[in-house]
Amino acid sequence: MTNQYEELLASFEMKMQKLLSEYKSLKEQNILLREELQKMQVTLMHAHKDVLDIQKDYDHLRMARYLNVSPKERRISKQYINKLVREIDRCLALLNE
Repeated sequence: MTNQYEELLASFEMKMQKLLSEYKSLKEQNILLREELQKMQVTLMHAHKDVLDIQKDYDHLRMARYLNVSPKERRISKQYINKLVREIDRCLALLNE
């Protein structure tokens, strides 16, 4: 019987060593993945900032284009804006009723 217990104990110790080894490996992998996630989040934040900057530049260019139009185009744009304002005023009047 003693030999059987020794074999069971040896088997248990071997399995425990394997389990500890796998735990250490997974713990290291987790650390690496967390570092990679942090780097990706920083990269994403930079990309988002770049998108916002590009959007702002686009808005400025679009506005500059509207300022450099001919008087006829400017008059048409002004009429269109006035039409939109009247439409908004009508909607607000309906909401106030």
